[in-house]
Amino acid sequence: MDFFMRFLKNESLRLIISMRQLFNSIAKIFLLIVTVSFAHANEISFSNVSLTPLEKSWVLNADVQLELSPALEQLVNKGVTLHFVTEFQLTKKRWYWFDNKIVDVQRTSKISYQALTNQYRVTLGTFSLTAATLKQAIAAVKTIEEWAVVDSSAVESKQAYQAALRIRLDTNQLAKPFQVNAINSKSWNLQSDWHRFDFAPVAQAPVVEPAAQAPGAQP
Repeated sequence: MDFFMRFLKNESLRLIISMRQLFNSIAKIFLLIVTVSFAHANEISFSNVSLTPLEKSWVLNADVQLELSPALEQLVNKGVTLHFVTEFQLTKKRWYWFDNKIVDVQRTSKISYQALTNQYRVTLGTFSLTAATLKQAIAAVKTIEEWAVVDSSAVESKQAYQAALRIRLDTNQLAKPFQVNAINSKSWNLQSDWHRFDFAPVAQAPVVEPAAQAPGAQP
């Protein structure tokens, strides 16, 4: 009888341990799924970033991967305007002192929902447009095409510079109650890391105007 009772006790203990291990495994998997989903929802990254000459400036082009978390989607759909700040910096290294900051510019983009028209209004600097869906509005905000960020006269040919680019949601522009939520909840904070890349401008070839033809000359 004692042997039988010890056997049942040992089997019960093994069952409890197995159940605990199972619950721990399920909890770890759930936490991993939540973490991956959260990271994906708040991720901003860049690709195909380049500076190209255009007229008397160097213009910035980049592909941006940006998504809003469900909390931010609900916020904008309730009529709260979201302000996104895109920042660009250009520095030149100096061995004898701190790096010399040549350029430090930024631009603000805004997304707001218009309940009367059931559309989204997007403001890109001084330019504005309307979008039928939030997805289209976000696509407009994350577009970086031919943004003139560097004056050609501000950089030297073949000189080594380091450029840096980032995008962030400006939570300081939210109403005070929402700013408190932004401080206490990571799902309200949306910003990229600084994307840094080397830049060495090459002197632009002069634009040659076609010579005017004399009257009566054959083309």
